[in-house]
Amino acid sequence: MLFAPLGGCFRQPEISEAQLDRGCVIMLPGIEGNRWQLAGVYEGLRDAGVDQAIDIIPWGSPPLSSLPNLIDIDANHERARKIAGCIAALRRDRPHAPVTLVGFSGGGGLAVLALEALPEGVAVDRTILVAAAVSARYDVDRLLPHCRDGLVNSYSRFDHVVGAGTQLLGTIDRAHQVSAGHSGFIDADGALLENPALTQIPWKSDWIKFGHLGGHTGYLSRTWAREVLAPMIARRTAPNDLGRS
Repeated sequence: MLFAPLGGCFRQPEISEAQLDRGCVIMLPGIEGNRWQLAGVYEGLRDAGVDQAIDIIPWGSPPLSSLPNLIDIDANHERARKIAGCIAALRRDRPHAPVTLVGFSGGGGLAVLALEALPEGVAVDRTILVAAAVSARYDVDRLLPHCRDGLVNSYSRFDHVVGAGTQLLGTIDRAHQVSAGHSGFIDADGALLENPALTQIPWKSDWIKFGHLGGHTGYLSRTWAREVLAPMIARRTAPNDLGRS
């Protein structure tokens, strides 16, 4: 493991120095905060030939602590600062190796907090938010200086966990509204936010064949990770073309 564990017990394969030299994919799971959630995603990325280091960072309190992990903003800012410190160290040690930050659900919200906690002048290459439990009106301009190759947001209006769920229980950044993982990031008029450094990818019906029916858990599909997420990381395909048949 590259990052010291903050909780959880899922064992992922050891990371090699050669993998780190090729780059690092840092993945943050949802509000249960455990590695096992992203086991299928990990395998899907390897199936696709992603040969960089892949580190799933467990970040929550002990199992069955989903609600505290969601609402404890002070603890999440502290977790984000630790992750940001590790990213800064990775950049210092391997300045030319690409770093991709991928956050799923609550981990998408934590990824946003980690980006904001990065020191000035330190950036990942690309950040990919997947069904992110972060406010749809979040000011993404605060994040973009820390994303060299832009910010990608994958969302689904059929995902009620980050729709009605975050309206009721709130987002990681403690807004009671639908999340960017449900509606995309939106502007002051409620329209889909447009920014040349932000790519917003809605759920596509083509993804059904990858095991993603539009709901919250579809993003955990091994096939979806292989066919859609891996090209985002490898930058082999323009983001807006991902997942098309």
